[in-house]
Formats: sequence, C-alpha cells, structure tokens
Amino acid sequence: MPRRVTPPPPLGRPGQKTPKRAPARRRKGARISLTRAQLAGIVGLTAIVALLGAYVLGNRHPHKPTVATAPPPSGTGKTSPRLPSAPPVPPVPPPEQHAEAPVTPPPAPPPKTEPPKVEPGKGGAAWRRNAVPSPQMAAPAPGAAHARIVLVIDDLGVDRPRSTRAVALPGPVTTAWLPYAHDLADQTRAAKAAGHELIVHVPMEPVGKADPGPGALTVNLSDEEVQRRLEADLASFDGYVGINNHMGSRFTANEGKLSIVLAELSRRGLMFLDSRTTPDTKGPELAARYRLPLVSRDVFLDDDQSPKAVQAMLAKVEEVARRHGTAVAIGHPHDVTLTALEHWLPTLAAKGFTLVPLTAVIAATPGGT
Repeated sequence: MPRRVTPPPPLGRPGQKTPKRAPARRRKGARISLTRAQLAGIVGLTAIVALLGAYVLGNRHPHKPTVATAPPPSGTGKTSPRLPSAPPVPPVPPPEQHAEAPVTPPPAPPPKTEPPKVEPGKGGAAWRRNAVPSPQMAAPAPGAAHARIVLVIDDLGVDRPRSTRAVALPGPVTTAWLPYAHDLADQTRAAKAAGHELIVHVPMEPVGKADPGPGALTVNLSDEEVQRRLEADLASFDGYVGINNHMGSRFTANEGKLSIVLAELSRRGLMFLDSRTTPDTKGPELAARYRLPLVSRDVFLDDDQSPKAVQAMLAKVEEVARRHGTAVAIGHPHDVTLTALEHWLPTLAAKGFTLVPLTAVIAATPGGT
C-alpha cells in the first residue's frame, strides 16, 4: 500500500493562521451574478448608441424633406421614434419680370441712287461759253434759202492721221473726241483753233457684241460707277459744249442709267447730241425733264462705206435741210467719207445751205435754253 504524503503547511509569518477556502458552490454563484450585470450594461449601452445613431442620421440632411411613413397598425400601442423634421424651405420668388428690349429691325437696304434734282441753268450755260461763233441769221423756215446743216465727225483722236485730216475740213465742223484717245489736249486745241466745236464722244453699251471701248457706260454698272466713269470722260479734255453717245443703243434706251448722265450734263450746263442709235432712246423725254439742251441726229453718212452710198446720204442731208430748215449729219473719219466731204462742203453755199456748229441749232430744239 502506497504511503500517503502530507503536503507541507503554507509559508507565512510564524503564528499567522491560514485562511480557509470558500466552498465551491459559493464561488460558482459569484461568477454567474457578475456575467448578468455585464450583459445588462452592454444592452443599455447598445440602446444608447442606437438612439444616438438615429439622431445623427436624422440630422445629417437637414433640408431633405422627410418621407412620410405609414402609421403602425392600430392596437399595437407602439409608436416609432419621432425624428427631427427638416426646416421649412423658403418659397422661391418668381423670376423678375424684365421689360422686353425693343426689337431692332434689320437695316434697310441702301436706297437706289436717284439722279439729282437739277435746277435749269444752275451750273451755267457752259455750252454757250465754249460755242464757236456762227453767222447771225434768222430762224430757217422749210423750203427757205440758207437752210442750216450741222456736220459732226465722230470717233476722233485714236487714228491721228485721219483725225488731223478731219480737222482740216472747211468749218465749222463739230468734232467728237473719244475720251480714251491719247494727246487729247493737243488735238482738241488744234481743232478749236481751226474753228470747230468740240464734244466728248462718250462710249456707251450697244445691243449686240460690238465693243464700245474701254470705260464704256453699261446698264449693269451701279449708279455710282456710271457717275464715276462719266466724270472721268468729262475730265479727258476741256473746251467742249456737251457730249454725244458712241454706240449706246442699249444704254440710251435705259431710262434709269441715261438719266444719271443727262442730270449731270444739266448740272454742268452742257448739251446732249443724241446720235439716235436706237428708236427706243430715252434722250428726248429725259432732256425735257431736266430742261437740258438736246439735238438729235437726222442722217448717218457712212453706215455703208461705198462711195455711191455716201454720196446718196449727202443728198439726203440736203433734202432734210430743205424740208425742215435744219439737218444734223454724223460721219466718221473713214477715207471714203473724208474724201466725199472734201468735195461736198465747198458746194453748200452755192446751193443755199449754211454750215453751222452744233450749238447754233439748240434754240430751235425742245428744252434748249
């Protein structure tokens, strides 16, 4: 049989009693009581945290409207915790009513340039100052002796030899000079010294494909450009009494464009010789509107440049002069024409005709002043 070993007594001060150990059942109850207290504390803390969390969540978006929830079923006796409500949102004021700004209409297109209103004689009678003296004679009557003939030579200045030959004709002859020719100051001065009147032979647009030359007045130009080109033509030389049209069957039939030309002539106190390259010319009616001195052509001498045709046209000039008292003939510096004139002009006085400058017949025309 094993021997029982007795444990040694606990260490301590001498004479100190050793405490007795509590019974095992008492120690177990103490542990159970401590655990329930801890659980109660934890539950209470959890409830507090939950309430704090709900409060924080309810105040996180103070301006967010709360969503209404359905009330709990009746009879439960339970109510949901009331969360803080969001502050009321102030009403948004209506937008300020501004008076509508006045609508600015789009700019109107520039008005079409109208020919200036010209007072007759405002620019002075320049044609009188530059006129060549002519014989003093009574106004002719049909069939009377000394009927007057006006001879105009167009297209001068470009062909210098033929222009010089035209200036050498016995005068007075009315000489029409193209504004784009060279040395016009010298050429026209020589013509004036020879006793001839001067006019500007202004190039204008014809019907068809014929070329009137540089700087011509055409119907598709703006009114301002027509005015500008006309002023350039009138500045090509001086001492003239007016203008006539070079070609121009289309331009002179256009009332709007021709009115710009005749208004400017009236303002300057000049006259217009209508070459009548078209029966639709607006020259006479516009000249009457502006009270502009105007003379119209009666006979073209050399549309047909054969010698026989030119002689026939010279005979027609004499016939018109006898019938109406005045005839206005236009020729060109062609050799056949110049040769015929060199022989014909010296015979006029013996036949009872008087050769006169263009300005001598203005008083007998409508609108002449």
